Amino acid sequence: MTQTQEPCHKKRPPFLSGSLFCNHTLFCFFLICQSLESIDSQDQRQDDKQACQHDTCYAPADANACAKALKLLMFAALMVAMTRALSLIPGIPIAHTELTWGFLARGLCALVCGPTLGLIFAFVEDILGFILQPTGDFFPGYTLSTMAGVLVYALCFYRAKITVWRLVLANVLVNLLVNAAMGSVWTVMMRGGVYWAWFVPSLIKNLVTIIPKAAVLYVLFQALLPILQRMNLIPKQVDGAIKVF
Repeated sequence: MTQTQEPCHKKRPPFLSGSLFCNHTLFCFFLICQSLESIDSQDQRQDDKQACQHDTCYAPADANACAKALKLLMFAALMVAMTRALSLIPGIPIAHTELTWGFLARGLCALVCGPTLGLIFAFVEDILGFILQPTGDFFPGYTLSTMAGVLVYALCFYRAKITVWRLVLANVLVNLLVNAAMGSVWTVMMRGGVYWAWFVPSLIKNLVTIIPKAAVLYVLFQALLPILQRMNLIPKQVDGAIKVF
């Protein structure tokens, strides 16, 4: 009696999966920004047409402010959806931790929308994430951590010149102060134990992901900053590659 041998499926290397997911993510962000840019161009042509009909070649300041506010709200809503989509993508194993992708949408929303709208985005995104993908009991401390992380990104990126050291600094602050320090407080409150027993392992894991997160944000910002500048969502700052300082 012969035994049938099952076909052997080769497992895809983690780094190859990560690169494919990263490329797909960048492509999704590019499509979103191109869609917003198309909407912005159509709105601008419509405004110019209405202005010329009244023999006036400028748009009222209030109308421009309302249009920009609406555009920022649309962008924040798209980033909420993108964060949920990124949460479905498997992370890349790094040492004893895993690099997930939600920080891409949070960092981009902080760059464009700033601290105030960024905090609203973080609150909505975290609550919606718990509703759609519950992973246990709800704890408001993790919502505060999400909001604090977006706030740090906004303070580092919003209306600032994006540089490599600024990308690294933002991730150092988020990983150490928010993820490790604040996260350990919530873990003690939820599971008990000694603070330092939770903080030290969390600190080590977050130190490992600082440079990879900064590198992925560098690639994302390098690709999307020219588009965001043409849409007047951020100040003109980058002409070519993002500089170190």
